[in-house]
Amino acid sequence: MQEPEIDLPGGDGRTADSVEPAGTLFVIEEMRQRLTTLEQMTAEIIGRIDQLQHLAELSFAETHARRRDDATKPQGQSSWSSAGFPLIPRNMPVFFGTLRDNQTVGVDDILVSGWYAREEWGVWGRDSIQQLRFAMEGYGGGYATVHLALQCFVPPGMSHQNIDILANGYFLGSFDLPGGLQIIRLRLPPSCICNGDILLQTQQDKSFSPAAFGDSLDTRVLGIGLISIDVG
Repeated sequence: MQEPEIDLPGGDGRTADSVEPAGTLFVIEEMRQRLTTLEQMTAEIIGRIDQLQHLAELSFAETHARRRDDATKPQGQSSWSSAGFPLIPRNMPVFFGTLRDNQTVGVDDILVSGWYAREEWGVWGRDSIQQLRFAMEGYGGGYATVHLALQCFVPPGMSHQNIDILANGYFLGSFDLPGGLQIIRLRLPPSCICNGDILLQTQQDKSFSPAAFGDSLDTRVLGIGLISIDVG
């Protein structure tokens, strides 16, 4: 026998089995409210992330703009890399003698440590270890060639002086120098070049004072004599 239909208030024609308990309706409504709240929170979080990303992009662009300005801003006669190294033009010799101070590069900025005052011809190193710093203008990667014009004091009874040269801690070679002018060619691999910024170090085996041998009244202990540098 078919069950009689119950006429519910409102007259919607539902049977008794189709009546939803009040507790179930409450749970469904609560879940709907929670989902709505989660959607609103998610939208707020996405908006904040977009704002942070925009601020980060602005900050990044401003930092690069400042670095470009600092790299091209002259200080004295030198322009500087973002790492604080004086820029040297490519394939244009830089002379260290005081007679060449009309150059566009402030050579005193290149002489980091271990040097006496510059003279007309160039500059003598102080004791055994000297350091130079420079940045290669327009460096785009790959090998680089550096030519150093050097001289050294060779005491009586010695035929030459031996010097070691390093770039950014990378050993480039050992060289024998007689007393006169010598051109040293250095080949720098990309692995020792940091964005074109180079710290060059020379170390002489033994350093002497000319006065100790009666050659002159110069009592200074002399390292290498640096005349010029040419970066290619």
